[in-house]
Amino acid sequence: MPPWLRRLPWVHLGWFALLLYFDAQGWLLNQGVLIPPLKDHFWPLALVTNTLDSGLFYLNWFAMPALFRRGRLGAYLLVLALGLGAFCTTRIGVSYYFEEVKVQGQNQPLGFYVQVLQSYYLLLGGLILALSFFLRLAGDYLRERDNRRELEQQHLRTELALLKNQLHPHFLFNTLNNIYSLTLNASPQAPEAVLRLSELMRYQLYDSSEDLVPLAREIHHLQSFLTLQHLRLPPEDADEAIQFTVLLPPGADHACRLPPMLLLPLVENAFKHGDLAARPHAVRLKLELTPEGQLQFLVRNRVAPEAAGPGGVGLANLRRRLELLYPEKHALVVTANAQEYAVRLSLQISGWL
Repeated sequence: MPPWLRRLPWVHLGWFALLLYFDAQGWLLNQGVLIPPLKDHFWPLALVTNTLDSGLFYLNWFAMPALFRRGRLGAYLLVLALGLGAFCTTRIGVSYYFEEVKVQGQNQPLGFYVQVLQSYYLLLGGLILALSFFLRLAGDYLRERDNRRELEQQHLRTELALLKNQLHPHFLFNTLNNIYSLTLNASPQAPEAVLRLSELMRYQLYDSSEDLVPLAREIHHLQSFLTLQHLRLPPEDADEAIQFTVLLPPGADHACRLPPMLLLPLVENAFKHGDLAARPHAVRLKLELTPEGQLQFLVRNRVAPEAAGPGGVGLANLRRRLELLYPEKHALVVTANAQEYAVRLSLQISGWL
């Protein structure tokens, strides 16, 4: 429903529409459609009775937040009882004034009106109070539900922003360590490494501010990161030691969208804890999108003998982001032994076909 429609006072519009419906029904009856036509002043009577009905309706409407929701049940019931008594008394008086009840064309005394109409108006007033009560209760429930959802969404956006911001210094810390190792050895590849780092940080500063990015952009980001890692290896071994395989249907890399920097923590983890000296393959990555819309990302790396246990801030953040962004639509499976560490991430992606 558009926002401007949600802001309309539907309860009050429905109440006045109900009053108009009964007025129209009474007017048709008064024209002799079903009963002989009467000469009563129909519209003045309808205006007065609508006012009395609305008064009882809104008496409960405003008494609920003032008394009922504050736990003052006794005072609330007393107000309704007094309001219902005043409503019945006034409605009987109005009926008598407008000579609404006649027997064989003759008006009746006030006692006759009281005897005939008191039960009717008690029932009518009770129905009006019940309608007001349940409409107010339903409206309060829906309003609180919408407020709760908005708060949950705000909390979700805040938590995701904090998680994303934690990824930036973590990535920068690891990459600077790599560049530091190059400078210690006076490697001529150090300037190239700084240039690659600037390209990666440009992606993180600008593109990662979006909620979703094309898969092609995320793949390019991973390839830039891998190019930076290639600089740590001898040129003749880099291509074989670090392998990145992409299997995607035609056009899926641009049509498929996912949160930025969702795959990078797995790749970082492989280089942080992996053994780059292992041959022939130190790190192997495979990205695949199945026809059913499942994105599968497999990262395998040889384990360095002196490496600490894999994990850390990046992997913990990734788990939390997956829980928030893909609840019950993802799987993160880790397998490890003394020689190899592997992580398989599966996401159910829709809307790319």
